Amino acid sequence: MSYAAIRQAMTGLEAVGAIRSEAEPNREGTLFRVLLPEEIEVCRLAREARAAARLASAIDETREADYYNVRENRVKVYERDNYHCRYCQKQLTRFTATLDHVHPVAEGGDNSLDNLVTACLDCNSRKNIRPLGDFLADRVVPTPALDGA
Repeated sequence: MSYAAIRQAMTGLEAVGAIRSEAEPNREGTLFRVLLPEEIEVCRLAREARAAARLASAIDETREADYYNVRENRVKVYERDNYHCRYCQKQLTRFTATLDHVHPVAEGGDNSLDNLVTACLDCNSRKNIRPLGDFLADRVVPTPALDGA
């Protein structure tokens, strides 16, 4: 490395407060004190900002409203529906139950309690991203017309 590159790096470290000159330069060089991250103001401020962001995300109400990605909230949906498929009424277990979005996420649906229902894997995969009305209309089997004869 060149002297200029080292000097530039040292100047940068001094500017952010990572090192501090402890004595005047002499023939043997300059004595620098290297500070620990806890002693560097920039590091301390960044650590405090990360801690505040973690605290804010822990309190974030949108996480509480996420009934799809938060395991405890998924169970609340299953319990609300009594572990029955909302479409075919099949009894499910915690291992066979899936969540279905009534209004698909691809079309602007969310992970709220009102937009999620318990479904069996078969109904969930057949519904796919179709709107609920279309799915239910396809499930209705037309009755054959009765002949007068």
